[in-house]
Amino acid sequence: MIEHDQIQAALSARLDGEAHSLDDAVVDAHVAQCPECSRYWERSVALSRELKAAEIEPPDLADVILAGVSDPWRKMAQRRMVTLAIGRLALVAMALVWAVWGIALMANPETTDPAATSFAAVRLGVALALGLTAWRPRQVPGVLLIVGTMFTFTAGFALRDALLHYGEYPLSLVLVPLATLVALVWTWAADRGIEVRRAWSLLNANPL
Repeated sequence: MIEHDQIQAALSARLDGEAHSLDDAVVDAHVAQCPECSRYWERSVALSRELKAAEIEPPDLADVILAGVSDPWRKMAQRRMVTLAIGRLALVAMALVWAVWGIALMANPETTDPAATSFAAVRLGVALALGLTAWRPRQVPGVLLIVGTMFTFTAGFALRDALLHYGEYPLSLVLVPLATLVALVWTWAADRGIEVRRAWSLLNANPL
């Protein structure tokens, strides 16, 4: 005996233009004698006509999800590229400052102390390292350690001289490493921003 569900499934397939296992004559004969299936067929036909008249096309769920997700990620990627470009330009500028600083010290005819030549070589080395990090920002941590140590020592000596009145300490010895330190941190944060945000989120996660 044919069940109502089989007839209704065949009717749905007929509306969708799909094939079904029951013969059309059998389905039509059942609908003519069954009030339940007859009402089902009438409601299905009416609903199909309404949908076609309104030209309703259900949206693709994948497109909706991608549209909602891709826009924030695209904006985040654009912000990252802009901040990274600013950091790289700052590193190039600081590399030029260190290079000019070292060359000026070596070219000074009044400089006869061998230690001054060593200081000039260190500054040129820092300039070269900054140029490398501007090209490859993933090398920032190594250079950051060196510049951070230099800034700590120079800031400590400047503070000591100011407190003990040893004389005027050259302000450039503190400001140049400080500016370089800021440029390095900025570039590192821009380059590894996603990892930093993820680590911060994990540290602040509430286990409850």
